[in-house]
Amino acid sequence: MHQTQLLGPLTLLLCTPLLAQGSGNGASFIQPVSGPVRDAGIYHVGTGVWTRGSNSSANLGPDVIFNADTGMGYFSTLPANAEVIDEGILPGSANSNKTGNPGPQDSYLIDGFQFGYCTTSMSTVDWQFKFYDSYVPCDLPSAAVCINESSFLPKITLPGGGSCWLATLDLSLAGYEFCMEADGGTCAPGYDGNGLGLDGFGWSHTWSSTGGGACGPFISGHDPAWFPEGEGTVYQPAFTNNCGLAHATGLGSRDFFAIDVNPTLSPGCYWFGGYVNGSGCPGAPSNPGGQFFMRMYTDATSDCGDPFCTTIFCDSHPGNVADASLSTCDCSMGSIILTLATSGAFEGQFTYPLVGLGTIPVNPTGTSELCLAGSAIGRYDKDAMAITGGQASIDLLNALSAPGGSVPMIGGSLCNGNTWRFQWWHRDGMNPSRFSRGIAATIN
Repeated sequence: MHQTQLLGPLTLLLCTPLLAQGSGNGASFIQPVSGPVRDAGIYHVGTGVWTRGSNSSANLGPDVIFNADTGMGYFSTLPANAEVIDEGILPGSANSNKTGNPGPQDSYLIDGFQFGYCTTSMSTVDWQFKFYDSYVPCDLPSAAVCINESSFLPKITLPGGGSCWLATLDLSLAGYEFCMEADGGTCAPGYDGNGLGLDGFGWSHTWSSTGGGACGPFISGHDPAWFPEGEGTVYQPAFTNNCGLAHATGLGSRDFFAIDVNPTLSPGCYWFGGYVNGSGCPGAPSNPGGQFFMRMYTDATSDCGDPFCTTIFCDSHPGNVADASLSTCDCSMGSIILTLATSGAFEGQFTYPLVGLGTIPVNPTGTSELCLAGSAIGRYDKDAMAITGGQASIDLLNALSAPGGSVPMIGGSLCNGNTWRFQWWHRDGMNPSRFSRGIAATIN
């Protein structure tokens, strides 16, 4: 059962099982796309550089693992500083959803995405993006029983100018790539079918602009007669929709979304009126759906472990929210950069990495798991630093704690063919200790 709030020319509906009565204020939360969509180019997040036109280049994977670009002619105008969370499914090898085609991998390294939006502000727009590989649709991250955050990107400034834009974000080469586990990740490993939405991932956007005005992503829709669910993604590459149009609806997308942290609307589950197609292929849509434009890029020939030679082994505890990654496992490269990527909530916190051979999880502080127990643990404590811009990194082959590629406290060479395991320790405000998710890597 849905309760209706009238919020402008179209209806924003409130899912009352997930939200107490809201207070409608008459503001419009959708507007029609009234002008041409401009290509903003490719923004290289690691360097802050744009490439445009004939000079545009990116190191994006060749495959689109999630594609929701079925335009409905509208864009969202939800308030500034509101985290808006959408959902979908990244199919794993056991996923028989839709046409019976399983996904090519059980995890995907996301090295870029494309985002479409409009703004009435003449100023630039600041965006924050989060990705969750475990997300039940319409859950609130601040209160979810199990949610697994894969990435919290730094603030990204995109064009304004009172226009509509397509922006491609290149996450490669600077440690911003992130691993997304298929079919709901650690909260519900494997494929569970239609049970409780446990196969879903989530992504969120939050915008702000000094110029005010209205702003938000394109609203995408889903209609089986026009665009079969999952059309255009890597596991279903053919464009076979009945209307012959090259657009797509991401697998597992629904006609609702969640709003969490925000200054204006009550947190909970919202939708824009449902999917629409009252008149078949020739007719224009009469109402927007509830999805937002998103394309996610990967190389579907390999899982997360292949590109950076690592595997994730410690991510079952919801308190392990930060990611570790290695630049390479090849000591002949002269440096091996171990990076921590985490959210702005831990900005400025004291941190350093740990290394060991153990695999036993323990919970020494009650906040998250240390998964290196069962063997000696080395600390790169002489390389301690503050988390800055959501990141920290050290060169394992040239570290103060273990110069020349030795292993701190344990001794011996890091480059000896052992499978070493790494986690970052850091402080967390009132909590004395927290640990990142762990990675394992065979280093030679």
